[in-house]
Amino acid sequence: MRKQKANYRRDEEHGEEPIVFKKSLGALFKNKNTKPRSPELTGQIKLQSHTIEAIVKDSKRTEGGEVICNIAAWRNIDQRGKQYITIELSPLFRPQAREGDIMDFPFGDD
Repeated sequence: MRKQKANYRRDEEHGEEPIVFKKSLGALFKNKNTKPRSPELTGQIKLQSHTIEAIVKDSKRTEGGEVICNIAAWRNIDQRGKQYITIELSPLFRPQAREGDIMDFPFGDD
């Protein structure tokens, strides 16, 4: 099982403590096509509140109301041998600006 990345929360009494966010995961299974335009795969995703909050925050930054998210998928087999795809939805990764980036050396800002 993959170890989840922890964020840290500052707590007056206990100092810093890790906050482990659950991932927003779902599964896609092969669909019985009843019509020519039926989807090949169907399923559900469990969105965690922190994922929804980040997506809403991103939507407020855009003028068109469109939000780009990351989606990842893995092939799996359940206990009965049925194949499915695990999916993960997450907000678009935006690296935070850091002071004194390694690329500033040896050039500097002068």
